[in-house]
Amino acid sequence: MYAVEDQWSAVLDRGGVVDFFGSRFDVPLQRRFGDLASVRRYVEAVLALPGVVGSFPDAPTVAVRERAGQTKAHYEPATGTIAVPLRSVWAARESVILHEIAHHLAFTAGLGPDADVQDRPGWHGPDYRRTMCELVAVVMGDPAAFLLRAGYESAGLVVGARP
Repeated sequence: MYAVEDQWSAVLDRGGVVDFFGSRFDVPLQRRFGDLASVRRYVEAVLALPGVVGSFPDAPTVAVRERAGQTKAHYEPATGTIAVPLRSVWAARESVILHEIAHHLAFTAGLGPDADVQDRPGWHGPDYRRTMCELVAVVMGDPAAFLLRAGYESAGLVVGARP
């Protein structure tokens, strides 16, 4: 799953027209963030988008903090907090922040009984992947979501269907 999202993120780093098996898509250049305040503003704006509110009406606000460790970003379900290592170039990009917002939305929508434990099945399972694809479609557009979904599916990762 991480390999798929890393490859997808690399496409977003370039943005522009992508030739995908003979079909051409225009994908956006992903945003990069320089400080915690800009990440917070972005998260607030994403959660206020009509497409997000319509799909996840019960999603509470989420806090954003800088993570001391620089090896990964994460979502803390117990506190509803996204932690981002902003001194790491890879983490200060839109794909990483959307990944953590997707965890927040999937968890608050009832991802599953083990959703609060990051290493358990379900944390990055079909419901998370569906949430991520839906979120990307709203925020970045259908072509970006299509490429992400195709990446998941080509890696044998099922994208859940909305109940």
